[in-house]
Amino acid sequence: MGLNNIREKKSHEIRIIVAAAGIAVFFAILFTVVTGRSQNFDDSVRFFFYDMRSEWLTWAAKIITYMGNWHSIVILCIILLIIKPLRMTYGVPVSLGAVFVTLMNKIIKTAVQRPRPDEIFRLIDEGGFSFSSGHSITSMFVFGMLIYLVRNNVKKGMTANILTVILFIPTIFIGLSRIYLGVHYPTDVLAGWCLGIAVIMFAIEIIERITGKNKKI
Repeated sequence: MGLNNIREKKSHEIRIIVAAAGIAVFFAILFTVVTGRSQNFDDSVRFFFYDMRSEWLTWAAKIITYMGNWHSIVILCIILLIIKPLRMTYGVPVSLGAVFVTLMNKIIKTAVQRPRPDEIFRLIDEGGFSFSSGHSITSMFVFGMLIYLVRNNVKKGMTANILTVILFIPTIFIGLSRIYLGVHYPTDVLAGWCLGIAVIMFAIEIIERITGKNKKI
């Protein structure tokens, strides 16, 4: 077996392990939620964030959370699809994945039907159910996927590193902003991140099978 085949097999195995771990942790979190075992953890974490609230942090959290709104994600996907050089490499995989995780999360929300935190704790208006966080799963997939694509397609190392840092910020902080703003429990966010990571792994697997590429991030 050639060196490239060995690397390809190892990368494939790592992706499967990460995807399986993400799904396993998601179901573990789901179990704690539906059985009421997550309350102590959720309360300790979310009240830690509530205690941090200040005027400027609230302003920043609102801006960050709006980056994960469906309007922002749709605009980003449209831009990636309109710009021809970016369409197939970035636009198509990111857009298709964003649609998939959005539909999947709607099904999960409908099935679990977890109420959001009490309105007294919310700093913005938000409807619908709480588990899992749509902002968290979508931002994890969209921006995490963009990090993978950037690191595999941008030839200049410095540019790739700068873009990675820029994209990493919304990947994590959109989810944290949902806790801070009082519209999600921490377990909602963690569950969204786990599913987002799992879908990224499957998406990478599909992309590399189609393109025949297997580059290291």
